[in-house]
Amino acid sequence: MNTRGIIKDIKKAVIIRTDRIGEVLLCSPVIEAVKSSFPGVEISFVTSDYSRDIVAGRPDIKRVIIFSTTGRCPGLSHVFKLIWELKGCSFDMAVVLNPHKLLHLSVFLAGIRYRIGFDRKWGFFLNAKVPDRRDEARYHETEYNLQLLRAVDVYKEGILPSMPVMPHSLSRVRGILKRQGLSAGRKIIVIHPGSSNPAKRYPWEKFGIIARVLAGSGDADIVLIGHSDEKALCAGIGIASGQGVYDLCGFFDLKDLAALFQCADIFITNDNGPMHIASAVGARVLALFNKDAKGSNPSRWSPCGSGHVVLHKSFGLLSPEEVIEKARLMLKEKE
Repeated sequence: MNTRGIIKDIKKAVIIRTDRIGEVLLCSPVIEAVKSSFPGVEISFVTSDYSRDIVAGRPDIKRVIIFSTTGRCPGLSHVFKLIWELKGCSFDMAVVLNPHKLLHLSVFLAGIRYRIGFDRKWGFFLNAKVPDRRDEARYHETEYNLQLLRAVDVYKEGILPSMPVMPHSLSRVRGILKRQGLSAGRKIIVIHPGSSNPAKRYPWEKFGIIARVLAGSGDADIVLIGHSDEKALCAGIGIASGQGVYDLCGFFDLKDLAALFQCADIFITNDNGPMHIASAVGARVLALFNKDAKGSNPSRWSPCGSGHVVLHKSFGLLSPEEVIEKARLMLKEKE
């Protein structure tokens, strides 16, 4: 089916991205593009349970459907459940943002009329598709996502990722910071030393030096964060850093992180999902990209927006002193 130029009356659309939090968040411009291109459209989102909170609670999302394609291959019962849910919603259009055989099959068997996606992994089940050239990293991931919509003559550019900060999350985070004893009136520097990819992790000993020096400057508290399985990593940094460093690893869910980043003066992090949450809520990010790590390319994955600093070097050549200097400059610019 040639869909170009004929899509007009879209009443229900589903956007699908079923992997990690950073990738899901970088799809949020597609939500805005679809919403503005088809007035009155009702939008649903299919994502993994792990990434649910990235889109849950958005006023422009009607429902969130859970389906994961990370880790083990989904069983047939999960696939049939997804097909049944998609079919029951009577969607007019599906936008599949991470190519996957089971996703392409599901939108086809659900009878969705317009099926948009990248032409790989059983792309023959789609009827509006573009070649997948994202590995060339000529554009940012957000632009690749928006360019996919050109398959149905939707042309939008420059929409930044967004994530709403929930008032109850902001209240909870402020309460945690107060109970932990962070000093009123001092700057807050949040550090995330982890990443799902070990090759993207700046050495924890160097993070320890950064935290100790910045905390020792006297006007900033350091908050260490991470997933619950990164507690040993954060504990090691906390012990090496000393006074003024608060290990809050495992304290926050994704909604809380968005609120925490709004309270922070700067966020120092590896290339990971929380980096994109921080930039999406307007925090200033100092991002460390390992030049030796496959796929860690700031041309495609850097934090969106202005005011960020990206250090793209081999981690063996990136000194703590260089990171500290950049962090101090960012703090000074914020004054």
